[in-house]
Amino acid sequence: MPLAARPSAQRNKRPVLQYVESELPLIVTLACRAVVDVGAPIYARGTSLVRPVHITTTTHANGVSRVEGATVLVPVDKAALVDILTTLIDWQKWDARKDDLRSIACPSIVAETVLSRRGDWPFHQLRAVVSAPTLRPDGTILSTKGFDPATGILFASELEWPEISERPSKRDAEAALAALDGLVASFPFVCDIDRSAALAMILTALVRPCLPTAPLFGVSAPTPGTGKSKLVDIAAILATGQAAAVLSAPREEAELQKHVGAVLMAGDAFITLDNIEYPLRSEFLCQVLTQGAVAVRVLGESRTLKLPTGSTFCATGNSLRFAGDLTRRVVLINLDARLERPEDRVFNVDVTAVAKTRRGDLVTAALTILRAFVVQKGRWIVPALGSFEDWSNLVRSALVWLGEADPLLNAAKVRDHDPERERTTAVLNALPMGEPWTVSKIAAMIELDREQPSMHRRHEGLTDALGEFIERGTLQKQRLGHFLRKQNGRIIGGKRLVSCGHDRANVALWTVEVGSSGRQTGA
Repeated sequence: MPLAARPSAQRNKRPVLQYVESELPLIVTLACRAVVDVGAPIYARGTSLVRPVHITTTTHANGVSRVEGATVLVPVDKAALVDILTTLIDWQKWDARKDDLRSIACPSIVAETVLSRRGDWPFHQLRAVVSAPTLRPDGTILSTKGFDPATGILFASELEWPEISERPSKRDAEAALAALDGLVASFPFVCDIDRSAALAMILTALVRPCLPTAPLFGVSAPTPGTGKSKLVDIAAILATGQAAAVLSAPREEAELQKHVGAVLMAGDAFITLDNIEYPLRSEFLCQVLTQGAVAVRVLGESRTLKLPTGSTFCATGNSLRFAGDLTRRVVLINLDARLERPEDRVFNVDVTAVAKTRRGDLVTAALTILRAFVVQKGRWIVPALGSFEDWSNLVRSALVWLGEADPLLNAAKVRDHDPERERTTAVLNALPMGEPWTVSKIAAMIELDREQPSMHRRHEGLTDALGEFIERGTLQKQRLGHFLRKQNGRIIGGKRLVSCGHDRANVALWTVEVGSSGRQTGA
């Protein structure tokens, strides 16, 4: 039988483990337990092992740019695990020639077997790595460094943090809010809603690991150089100590999914999709924002990992627009310096430098706001934002409790600027109302118009609205039918597309309704 992992006779020596080939399963179990007992920085993340690493230089890989000093999670492979186990454990093996034990490196088969026990490890499951105090889901303050088993959060920081009151008053929260207001005072917000949304971004970044879901923050301006990236970096610096990790956002959904999956696997706490030049839409990003965990395919492998989504996502762009389902998952922040060249402005203070030098005080102020809201039992906004109820009941409600504008009041602007909504509005306005119709009837109307002289055409508006479904003058009926099924029941501008069953030939019938019922449903 192998010797159980035990401390050697001398103080502060490594635990000793005798390797016996026939006892491999037990050896592996004892090695894993020894690693946990000494508090080694190895963690389980889904069905993979990872360890936190500090980046010493600025990097760009897998479509992600990170600055020096950032913390990322890297996979623990066989070679790394052999190194770690050899460092932590004094491995010994019986030498028959010497009739005695001799020290050896950790056998590779041990590391291989450890890795093969996917999901069956004694290692702590890691949800997130933070470098500043945060809140737990129950509203208590997490300020003790190290791993917090109750939340799966690793608080890793070399800084000494100010003490945060466990029972701050509303007056304390108002003073803390004034400190954060001062930090963002130089940004040219269009209105108070935008300033409140910026404050919401800062608060969210600090407590994102305790929230099951959180919306994406979009920072938009009509002109480059207005301060979009700087505003995002302020929130990232307070939360992580570093500027935000910058993610390129390709138009192709598959490529975007790879890039987002890469930052989730690396455990980046704050991610920016920078300088978006097209209406941003992504089904996978919608999942990341509204689910506590998502399945991510490991690059270069056929397997997938289910990873937590405890990261803050932001997007920046000039005249930034969102499309599809993403529109209801966005908190919009508008900046406008009202200058032709806003980058030429001169400021007395570098706000990013202030965020770094006063990070401890500003983080304390942000958490004081949220902790005060919890202990003083502030009122929640009703109704909460669907899919983001916990965020709405904490971050959003705390700001309104202190007299700030509701950070979600820009939601109508996001929806109104959705190109898909604009397209659907045009189609609904052009389709016949009243008597039910079929897709074939619409095709016949367009075909009949095409054969008429321009002065006698009656359905040019319909042809223009359905232009993307028309190829070489012919309506693509299957594509239009798919569009109608997707939009069935949706209300836009008081009009609603409704399925009316089927005609005698079993062909789908449709109509567009308008009236009080449509307006009430859409309110």
